[in-house]
Amino acid sequence: MFKTKTHGTDRFNSLKVDRGLAHGVLFWVEAMRPPVSDIRTPSNAAGPPTAALRPSRHESSAGRTRQRSVWPLVAVLAIFCMAILGLLFAGSLELDRFARNQSRSLAETAVAKSVADVAFITRDYGFWDAAVVHLGPDLDTDWANDNIGEYAADALNMSRTLVLGPNNETVYAMKDGAVSSEPAVFSPPSSVLRLADIARAASWDDPQPASAFISIDGEIFIASASVITPEKPEPQIVGSFTRCILIFLRSLDEESIQEMGTAYLLPDLRLQSGAAGDGFDALPLLNDRGETVVHLAWRIPVPGQIFLRQTAPWMAAIFLILAGLIVMALKRAYAQAAVVERLNEELLQRSRDIEHNRGELMKALEVAVEANKAKADFLAVMSHELRTPLNAVIGFSDLIRNQAFGPVGHRKYIEYGNDIFTSGQHLLSLISEILDITRANAGTLTLDQQPVDLAALAGKCLTLMTPQAVRQRISIDVVDRGGPNIVLGDEVRLTQILTNLINNAVKSSPEGSRIRIKISPAGTAEIALRVIDKGCGIPKSELANVTEPFRQAGTYQTRFNPYSSENSGTGLGLAIVKRLTEAHGGRLRIASKVGLGTIVEVVLPRHEGARSEPAPERRIATN
Repeated sequence: MFKTKTHGTDRFNSLKVDRGLAHGVLFWVEAMRPPVSDIRTPSNAAGPPTAALRPSRHESSAGRTRQRSVWPLVAVLAIFCMAILGLLFAGSLELDRFARNQSRSLAETAVAKSVADVAFITRDYGFWDAAVVHLGPDLDTDWANDNIGEYAADALNMSRTLVLGPNNETVYAMKDGAVSSEPAVFSPPSSVLRLADIARAASWDDPQPASAFISIDGEIFIASASVITPEKPEPQIVGSFTRCILIFLRSLDEESIQEMGTAYLLPDLRLQSGAAGDGFDALPLLNDRGETVVHLAWRIPVPGQIFLRQTAPWMAAIFLILAGLIVMALKRAYAQAAVVERLNEELLQRSRDIEHNRGELMKALEVAVEANKAKADFLAVMSHELRTPLNAVIGFSDLIRNQAFGPVGHRKYIEYGNDIFTSGQHLLSLISEILDITRANAGTLTLDQQPVDLAALAGKCLTLMTPQAVRQRISIDVVDRGGPNIVLGDEVRLTQILTNLINNAVKSSPEGSRIRIKISPAGTAEIALRVIDKGCGIPKSELANVTEPFRQAGTYQTRFNPYSSENSGTGLGLAIVKRLTEAHGGRLRIASKVGLGTIVEVVLPRHEGARSEPAPERRIATN
């Protein structure tokens, strides 16, 4: 688990605090020590020696009362210490509970990810026209070896491959990279046959694989079965097609379990037949019937207990030292007060007998006054000095509780550093877009408005987009009619609008096509900027929601765009365009038809100072 690294500066600061605390304690001790001249001895007492040294009954009783009054303070301090320790203990329990829940969540994620990987591969190979041709009744052994046999073992990390016929007879079998020469003699276990029956019942349009954990001869596998189905099944062949089953099995051997434990920070990860033991948690791995095949067990992390074991002795030592110092200080204070009281009693008693010696009596009174002042000063200093170390203790404990200096990094974090850096570049762009969306929605987006020639702006944008367009052999034309078409807006934001529109058009257009950008007046007070492509188009059902954030990702662009193999993006492009357009006082309109292309129109207010006389038509092109 995580441990906090102790830096040299932290040790130096703690030494400075302890040294300051020691100096403060020494100051209290010296301040509480009564002056030697104030203590009456037989040599300087005015009366008889026995009278000077013999304590009165009242003095002895007062001393015992003061000693008894110390113990309530000690009890209060003890309660305070117990409360602090109790809070530390409760915090450690909560930390352990959180760590346990977190580790279980990681284990569930690891299991789900492993099953999903095998299921995805099985469906990908089963839902394939080539598999229908080569893995049907007339099995192509060479093709099977190259794709689901030796290749599956080497590249896909599959331990076994089975192809079952319509009656669940084995027509192809691979085990640990070795292809069986007589697959028909291999009889799959009942757990595999049940998965095959479930997969065979899947629909033609969306055949989903059936996955579960199974045990074969004591070895645990992730098994996934998928019906072999054409990618686009024709109605005339559905009734006559024999549905064979493709089954992949991936072994959960010791090496794969260790890799899973390392990747998901699950210490001592292993498979076991029984429930979890002391200090371990376990997750049942189920078959297709929901029955437990085996348990995935791992050691439960206990960062709270580790923290408590490391800090509790030091906290207890600090509290004990502090309690001892307080008790010593209080005892010295009471001793000082006892001396003052004794001197006052002596002066009062002797004043009745020594009226003639007023000078000596006045000195004694001055000594008593100074002693009282010393007592008051001591109490003030003690109050201040006690608050100082207590504040330090409270502050340091708060730092420990909130982990202000951060947890110690796990050694595996180093291996993930490169992945984090690479992903960070993508996240930075995504965060910037999300910030723009957030600011626009909150009305805090600021615009540096100035006159902007849309044709010149389009020329700049073409310079940025030319490399991408050239790679796809796409030409982009800019037609400026009725110019100058000048709007009052933020050039950076307008560039962002046009760049997003051109980027979307390029992504959805086939190679060798043409994209047109038309800039023309829209009435007397507005200018229209249109981006026209002949790409895949947008379904009518999606047009109403296409400007919503994250709407495009994984929906129409993936299903209806056959021209781009790139990721469909975050789905923020048109959302940002719409909000930036509205921030400029304009509006966005989209017209599209699947297979014919899309027209995106941005209408912006014309700059009032722009010349109204029409200028000749201007054309700009990428090639």
